[in-house]
Amino acid sequence: MNRKRFLFLLLIVLLLIVIVAGWFVTNYFGSKAWQEIISENQASELTLTTYLSSTFNIFESSVKALTGSPLITPALMTKRPQDIESANRTLDRYNSAMHASVTYLMDANGVTVASSNRNDPDSFVGKSYRFRPYFGEAIKGKPFHYFALGVTSNKRGFYASYPVRNKSGKVIGVVTMKKDLDEMAVFFRKYPFCFLINPEGVIFLSSKPGMVLKSLWPLDKTTQEKLIASGQFGGKISEAVTNKEFVDQTIVTLGGKNYFVSRKAIESTGWSVVLMTDTGRVWIYKLTGILTTFFICLLIIFFSGVIYFIDRSRDVIRQSEEKFRMLAESSTFAIMMHRGDRWIYANQAAEEISGYTEAELRGMRFWDIVHPDYRDLVKQSGYDRQQGKKLPRAYEFKIIAKNGAEKWVNLSGNVIQYENKTTALISVMDITEAKRVENILRESEHKYQELSIIDDLTQLYNSRHFYAQLKREIERSNRYKHPLTLMMLDIDNFKMFNDTYGHIEGDYVLSQIGQVVKSCLRGTDSAYRYGGEEFTVILPMTTSEEGMVIAKRMQAKLAKKTFSPLSVQEIYMTISIGIAQYKPKEEMKEFVQRADQFMYEAKKNGKNRICPELKQ
Repeated sequence: MNRKRFLFLLLIVLLLIVIVAGWFVTNYFGSKAWQEIISENQASELTLTTYLSSTFNIFESSVKALTGSPLITPALMTKRPQDIESANRTLDRYNSAMHASVTYLMDANGVTVASSNRNDPDSFVGKSYRFRPYFGEAIKGKPFHYFALGVTSNKRGFYASYPVRNKSGKVIGVVTMKKDLDEMAVFFRKYPFCFLINPEGVIFLSSKPGMVLKSLWPLDKTTQEKLIASGQFGGKISEAVTNKEFVDQTIVTLGGKNYFVSRKAIESTGWSVVLMTDTGRVWIYKLTGILTTFFICLLIIFFSGVIYFIDRSRDVIRQSEEKFRMLAESSTFAIMMHRGDRWIYANQAAEEISGYTEAELRGMRFWDIVHPDYRDLVKQSGYDRQQGKKLPRAYEFKIIAKNGAEKWVNLSGNVIQYENKTTALISVMDITEAKRVENILRESEHKYQELSIIDDLTQLYNSRHFYAQLKREIERSNRYKHPLTLMMLDIDNFKMFNDTYGHIEGDYVLSQIGQVVKSCLRGTDSAYRYGGEEFTVILPMTTSEEGMVIAKRMQAKLAKKTFSPLSVQEIYMTISIGIAQYKPKEEMKEFVQRADQFMYEAKKNGKNRICPELKQ
């Protein structure tokens, strides 16, 4: 074989080597482009689903806390103006704290009895929302949330509902909180093509406002008529955007371009987030391989090409990681990654929440920032997730920041391939402020309840609380056959004192006598300002004879109390007391009237006396 033929054959072999190598490299770049698209979609998808889930979870928790307020149930049971007004104020506080659009209370028939928008022209009060699924499911005793176009406001919203139960556990109404989605719509516009769709493909949120309330794929006539009849999306659904249903990890054509589709459900009802990424880079990457292969004609060019491909691959990997980091750094959520027990990445938001720099976190174990009280919970959740168990999409726990501050966080996670290794990618949101607001609301409810039953002047309970407490004690007496005694007290000659020395001195007398009465009671007894200068005392598990002992103690203590409306004058005040013991099955009104009658007998017989009920 001559040299020329040898060189030709060698050239053919080298060209074949180059072509075969180029074919593999071209496919490699195409696969790498696809991996970039998938990774970017996963990161964006995680950010969007975490944002939606966290917002909805907080709203659902707030609605649940609201139904536990003691000021909600009376509005449904009595429907008295004062009880409805108390419920309205409670709805106002929660609506303001959660920046909700409207919060309202419906009775068992779906009619709104109280609402935070009661003073608006489009008030919900008196309107029935029985036809809405969020009412129908919650009245059955199940928490429920719902996306829909508002019937009254015609605005898109997220509705969270929770059943209201009476003391026996029966569902007597529903509380609903609506969140308009304008803020979420702004968040969606950060991404070129993303949508929130219902199971049938109707677009509810979109980065492209003009596509809202269109169907993402064609709907059959029956489905379309059913959706329109529900009123969930208004009176009509616009034309379909594409000609087939979107399936996760598939390619669709829109406007002459191909897009890679990621579709992830955010809840069990089938609502999902859809992301579309232009696949043009795949062709660009493949074209790079083809052109490189075409120009490699000699062995030296082939080796140069190999070096080029290696360098190019490194650049692609670095660019992919930089894109991920840019996306993570622009996120308002803390994005962190770890392998095993140690962190390998943390964005700026993670540094702000934890107080540690990324360099410091890299030298720490995953558990170092978790509060000791929650480490077992977090470890068990991580283990269960590795075992493939179905877990909530997010959960809450405390962390300890670098400065020692304890913070509440909401965490959700996913497992991805990063640097060709299995890596845990988690998103963390600081919910400390939301927890603080929730605690403030709970404490304000408690304080408001206390203030609503205390008389400002005497610091005794007021008459409204008297009747509520007396009713409970009568029920307890009938159930357990225990004695129950009621004492009615009236300050003697109080009108004359008031007319002589004025109302300021009179108020002082009322407050001091109230304290004398309170100081003579036992732990189970309770005293009330009944009205004007009259007081009542409830004595559970007490006979009228035992009540006489307490009454005499009050008169004796009051006899030592002097009042000096004028600096040179001392005046003693007296009280007349009537005592009645409850008769089995007696009406509350009759019981009170008997005690009142005995008190007037004491006044008629000379005042400063005790007139007890005599045994038959």
